[in-house]
Amino acid sequence: MANLISRIEYYLPENTVDCLELDREKPDWNIAGTFAKTGVRLLHHAAADESTLDMACKAASKALGNTDEIPDTLIVCTQTPDKLLPHCSAMLQERLGLPKSTLCFDLNLGCSGYGYGVSTAYSYLEAGLSEKVLLVTADNYSKIIRPENKKCFILFSDGASATILEKPTQKPVFLFGTDGARSQAVVCENSGISVVTGAKAEKPIEKPSFEMDGYGVFLFTLGTIPSEIQKLLAKADLRIDDIDLFVMHQASRYVLESIKNKLGIPEGKMVVDLEEVGNTTSSSIPIALKRAEESGKLKSGDRILIFGFGIGLSWSGAIFVW
Repeated sequence: MANLISRIEYYLPENTVDCLELDREKPDWNIAGTFAKTGVRLLHHAAADESTLDMACKAASKALGNTDEIPDTLIVCTQTPDKLLPHCSAMLQERLGLPKSTLCFDLNLGCSGYGYGVSTAYSYLEAGLSEKVLLVTADNYSKIIRPENKKCFILFSDGASATILEKPTQKPVFLFGTDGARSQAVVCENSGISVVTGAKAEKPIEKPSFEMDGYGVFLFTLGTIPSEIQKLLAKADLRIDDIDLFVMHQASRYVLESIKNKLGIPEGKMVVDLEEVGNTTSSSIPIALKRAEESGKLKSGDRILIFGFGIGLSWSGAIFVW
């Protein structure tokens, strides 16, 4: 039986920040006191000269390294592209040495991006437009988070993932949603074309600055996501007990535990893997999937539910066989 995902690899920068050591440098931040909620100890930061494209290439090269099969479609999901144009997937196609016939495009999505990427890949496979898709997620958040921004600095990591997808024997089930009225809860100020068109000619352009209303996002998550997961289960005609493993966007330990408790997910069925990784936005689900497979928690034939939520504010979920 062919499965939707045939391989996942990921890349995390070697440069790390230990939040508990940082606590000694910034005692007023009380990082040790909030560790139980964030669940993050090690943050991975790209080197000063390490680009989003560099990280994407490292993850993709690992995924393609042990296979002779060449993807005919390349999708890159990022919200921190090195340039507004050209699109990252075009530059990555050249960097990887993929054929000029490769179908390439980018998706501008964050924490819900992996589900959107997987569903887009599946749509191309199901329609016969693609036979093998390489889905890459990559974000370089340390470049847009100010060091003094405590609530974001101690949570987000840089990283990339690469997933190879093929048309599965058993069709997956997807669910999506967006609440654009709350879109300003997570923003990157001073980014995009509006910076140029809206700035005064004599005023220097400020650096991009990532900002998040953490409490607002938490209220959205707990008020929206559990019921949306229930809708996805109903759409698949399944119950909580029918799922072998739940792999959510790794937002924070407190968020994940709150979702688990609200849905009544049995102990051991929810992946919480933040301590050594951090919140890698669109890469958090694939990295968690790969690490769960490596640890033996995720096995071939398992029915899994993935669910991403955040920037937009948007969400995406899928149920499929591993």
